[in-house]
Amino acid sequence: MMQYEDTVKRWEVFELRLPCDPDEALYAEAGLRAVFEKGERQFHADGFYDGNELLIVRFMPDEEGEWSFHLDGPSLPNGGLKGELLCLPADTGVHGPVRVAGATHFAYADGTTYTPFGTELSAWHIQNDASRAKTIRTLQTSAFNKARMSLMPNAEYRGPCESVFSPFAAGEGGKLDFDRYDPAYFSRVEECLQALAQHGIEAELTLFPADEAEVQLTPVQEDRYIRYVVSRLAAYHNVWWTIADLGDGTPGRDKDWRRAFQIVSECDYGQHLRTIHGAPAAYDWGVPWLTHISLRHEEVTIASSFTLQYEKPVILDHCGFEGTGPGKENALTPEELVYRIWEGLTRGGYVTHGESLIGSGETCWSIHGGELQGESWPRIAFLRKLLSDAPDFLSYNRMRHDVSTIERQGEYALSYFGAHRCTSRLFAMPSGEFTADLIDTWNMKLARLDQTFQERFVIKLPGKLYYAIRLLRISDGSVTGTFEEQDTEPLLAVGDGD
Repeated sequence: MMQYEDTVKRWEVFELRLPCDPDEALYAEAGLRAVFEKGERQFHADGFYDGNELLIVRFMPDEEGEWSFHLDGPSLPNGGLKGELLCLPADTGVHGPVRVAGATHFAYADGTTYTPFGTELSAWHIQNDASRAKTIRTLQTSAFNKARMSLMPNAEYRGPCESVFSPFAAGEGGKLDFDRYDPAYFSRVEECLQALAQHGIEAELTLFPADEAEVQLTPVQEDRYIRYVVSRLAAYHNVWWTIADLGDGTPGRDKDWRRAFQIVSECDYGQHLRTIHGAPAAYDWGVPWLTHISLRHEEVTIASSFTLQYEKPVILDHCGFEGTGPGKENALTPEELVYRIWEGLTRGGYVTHGESLIGSGETCWSIHGGELQGESWPRIAFLRKLLSDAPDFLSYNRMRHDVSTIERQGEYALSYFGAHRCTSRLFAMPSGEFTADLIDTWNMKLARLDQTFQERFVIKLPGKLYYAIRLLRISDGSVTGTFEEQDTEPLLAVGDGD
């Protein structure tokens, strides 16, 4: 009766199938519960109806060894059904779900550091096969390791000849039936999740869009939808949950969103990351059910004050798009977007890329995927490569008011001058000898200065936009060269804004 493979690799999808009689009422309530156990550890997973006369239970085992499971439900024999599975070691490169680490940082479940370099791809998964394949090829050559997707994309965003565009099935006259789901749509989403996972890319799934005009659910339908989505997709290790996009404000549904978070928490045995997306004043970011903060704001310097106030990771998931209009948020120059990404990062946060430039077929990257048209993405790859050589869990230093700096105190510092054309800067470091690299962030050039430095020293700068300095401790030895402090020009004082 039960159909399943009895081995699964750590953090991969275990799937159990049960044939059943066709019944569309099962979309609302599959009536199937599973308990997975290993030693004293116990996890609950709800089944879901996949159409095609199939009930399915999925689970993501997070520990190697023997697991047992027990299924129960009204359609099963008395006492339910039991079975066992063997969890094998994870594949190389699979590190498990991303978690919060050290209050304001992220790491995979196995402890590997994760720094999000995200991009907006809201409706790429509802495009045709050729477009989706092109998107994956583009992601392979980019630095992006997180993609923001909407589970309820606007119908107008679908590609030519596409019929699969909504999680809900079509009813009479093509009108969406909010009591039934479309298995073909979810199958498409799952293919995309798997493709992203193969390339080490996290998938941030927004459950409810900013514009709910097309999809207006009753509270019961909302609860059912959340349970169905989580039961179906929580077994994928690269999933993040964003409950809703609140846009520029909040529709005053705080009670509803609190209920939504409760359902996700109850149904998600993997406890994936959870947040809500909106303007700084749109939500109470300190509530315990938010694992991290997802902001919509063009002033990325707020990352430092938000990390201090809430002691959570802060992602500026919408700071504007590289493009040519019509609105100002869709008309950033590539220089401005790269500046915002650097500035937010060196303020202790993370900033998501967006591109609204129109390509072939009247499509743009951040809606349809396909190919990147802009100039910002190679500079983001350059930044990611720089950070790959840095110590883990760099923190924003609030005492360096004149320049945004992340560092590991006494070992490493990355200071970004951004829009300020400084000609020199005085540094004060703990004891030890440091090398200094001058970084042209726009032209993607790095130059090692030909002397080393210690304690208090001045470094002359080119007086140009978008430069940074990287200091790296190399020893406790004596200094081989410094500038005299009297050689410096007056420093530009930049307020922290906190």
